[in-house]
Amino acid sequence: MKESSLIKNVDLFLDDKPSVYALRDRAKKCLFDYGFPTKKNENWKYTDVKEILIRDFDINQKQCDGECCCKNKAEDSYFIEFCFCAGTLHVEDFVLPEGVNVIPLPLMLYEGEYKKYLFNAFDLKKHPFACLNGMYLEQGLCIIVDKGIKVDVPLLIKYKNTKSDNIQMNIHNVVVLEKNANLSIVEEFYSKVDNSYLLNIVNEIYLKENSELNHYKIQKESKKAYHIALNALKIYEKAKYKQYYVSNGAKISRNENEINLEAKDALAEIYSAYKVSKDMLSDITTNVNHNVLETSSNQYAKAVLEDGAKAVFQGKVYIAKDAVKSVGNQLHKALYLDGDAELCCKPQLEIYADDVKCSHGASCGEIDEEQLFYLTSRGIAKDVAVKLITDAHLNEIYSLIEDEVIREKFII
Repeated sequence: MKESSLIKNVDLFLDDKPSVYALRDRAKKCLFDYGFPTKKNENWKYTDVKEILIRDFDINQKQCDGECCCKNKAEDSYFIEFCFCAGTLHVEDFVLPEGVNVIPLPLMLYEGEYKKYLFNAFDLKKHPFACLNGMYLEQGLCIIVDKGIKVDVPLLIKYKNTKSDNIQMNIHNVVVLEKNANLSIVEEFYSKVDNSYLLNIVNEIYLKENSELNHYKIQKESKKAYHIALNALKIYEKAKYKQYYVSNGAKISRNENEINLEAKDALAEIYSAYKVSKDMLSDITTNVNHNVLETSSNQYAKAVLEDGAKAVFQGKVYIAKDAVKSVGNQLHKALYLDGDAELCCKPQLEIYADDVKCSHGASCGEIDEEQLFYLTSRGIAKDVAVKLITDAHLNEIYSLIEDEVIREKFII
């Protein structure tokens, strides 16, 4: 593989700790064996990452803005908060509910009990940016919710970069919900300035029997930033995973889900609402593997595409030979604000079992001129009228969020 500037300093991170070295070296070998994705890779066919690979991102620069990043101890906070500032975790004496354990990734690497969860929810060779992430395995959180614990307070993880420019940030989180556990996690990605950087994040999530995770992702980053995220899951009997994703930032953003339904009555639902502006690309790629009988999945995305924008939606449902009575649905609806916008939509079904219910569909269209005329004829400015119509288009996704405080964060 031709070496990219993204990996030129990897040896700085290969220390003398055998367990850490083994994990990083495994990721490095995998990346050098299989390489970064090109347009010949089917999963990356519509998303060209060449401009990311040629950038000379600094992996050592860490500039905190000095603000208080965590309100973990604040009594008036609706959330339990954690913060990565310029890619580095702010470690505090976290105040956590009983039965919730949060461990910074460096400590997790020394815990044999938890280390088994690293690189286990996905196939490394199929995810080159996850390999890059693994080569710099250092920053991240391990969140464990004990058996039978239902957490009432949402966990908010902030990823902010308000000062640093031209940096590469690799963050690897692990979430484990034991039997009958329940949790909500909100991930918020943002930058207050128009800076350029690469945020490369991996979330490995394990939902054991009858557990439930509500996962909210809010991506409002700099329009010069690059955002690559992999959410890899193993979902077991009667466990439920619901992801709500909103995106309105980054020059290139990719939210990829690799979901394995591993036991009967496992459920995964992915709801996305996103706006894409000129010269920006937003990619949502989801692979749902129904590996056993009587599992269910649903993907529903709504997009607003402005002039010169590009969006990619790839949703694959795989039904294994023995996965009878499984249900897999996917639907994408796009609203064009200009004819120059581009949408590459590729819903897929790969079915090897009988007696299943699967569907996929896609629709696209421009703003209804009658609706626009109705609003403008009543004295509403055209730009305001357009915003009202686009907000109404996305509101169907927002309305699925039951938590009012989280829903307010979502609106873009």
